[in-house]
Amino acid sequence: MAKNIKKRSASHIYFGVNKLTGELKHISEVPSGQKCNCICAACLQPFEARKGTRRRHHFAHVSNYECMYASEVAIYKAFAEALKQSGFLTLSPVMLRFPAWHDPELLQEARRLKIDSVAFECEPLSYPPLLRVTMQGTPLRILLDFDRYYDDDDRVELAEEAKAEDYSLLLISMPKIEQDTEFTPDRLQSALQDNDRTEWVFSRLEEQWKQKYYAVAVSPPEHGTGNLCPISFGKYKGKYSARWIDCAHCHFNVAQPPCCLCVAGAGIQKKEDFKRDLQDRLFDIDKIRRTNEEEIRLREERERSFERRSVYPRPTPYAARPVVPAGPTQEELDAEYIRICQSYDPTSDEWTVDRYNRRWIMCTVCGRIKQDAQMSYYGGKGGANRGVCADCPRNGRS
Repeated sequence: MAKNIKKRSASHIYFGVNKLTGELKHISEVPSGQKCNCICAACLQPFEARKGTRRRHHFAHVSNYECMYASEVAIYKAFAEALKQSGFLTLSPVMLRFPAWHDPELLQEARRLKIDSVAFECEPLSYPPLLRVTMQGTPLRILLDFDRYYDDDDRVELAEEAKAEDYSLLLISMPKIEQDTEFTPDRLQSALQDNDRTEWVFSRLEEQWKQKYYAVAVSPPEHGTGNLCPISFGKYKGKYSARWIDCAHCHFNVAQPPCCLCVAGAGIQKKEDFKRDLQDRLFDIDKIRRTNEEEIRLREERERSFERRSVYPRPTPYAARPVVPAGPTQEELDAEYIRICQSYDPTSDEWTVDRYNRRWIMCTVCGRIKQDAQMSYYGGKGGANRGVCADCPRNGRS
């Protein structure tokens, strides 16, 4: 992948290539002027070393040729030399991610591996160079990201290229080219051990696990305004089903929302489940549904109990009977509703529940704040306190 780079000042070139030996030299290691005997790593044109007292020491093209990639390519080559000298590279943890997941799953801890081979290739006037290493027989390409140069679209394109050519791609964050103290042989060596600066753009290990999930995932049959669901506690026409918006943000969905590829039917909750017996996995899935169903039933019973006690208070027949705390009065319920409305935050990820354990949702159509039982649908990622009430669709509002 080649991407245009803004022209940089010639004073930011810190490495040159000895034209006789091919050895990479830092500006601090050569004499001034053309006696440095170096050429540019990118265009192969002659260098001179400028080591005065007014400006920072740097290489410059003898012919004042403006080479757009000189600084970056030279640092890539210096990084390749540092890899060869070290013989080891620290890799960041490998995580499994799907778009609908809130939390990734750890596949492999951070580790320091021995390097089997290092290969550096750069055609004249091309960018970025190919810097590849092999560790334990696994190919890995390293990409240096100077000052957050690559955006999200670049990373998608780079990941697709790595997947097609079957290698992992590791991005290493680098400071601005202008920070000359960061680009010395010693500093580059230390960068090899700093896994906080690394990021997986594409991991072959993650891709292998994704394929395992895809192999057992199915597109759930549509039912009503959603899909049939093995973990849902809600029913529609006698069948357990989930709304499409719930499927889009469900941990069992391994597709890109709003599509759904569900692994709940295979009983897969985490990667360790692939080693378990199918019957045991499905029992755990059914237990999730039954637990959710029981929680909803208990909550509804508590709400009905509060309502009965507030509307139909039971008198005490005689003074000797133990005093049972009464439920909230209607005035208390109204006061609590006013308090909820005054402090309501529809953007919060936390449920809005009052002191009587009633959950409140804001309708995005009419703007009213109502109990969850009065809503047509609500919840989902980024919308825990928002939804559409049942009245709006019936009245033709959408």
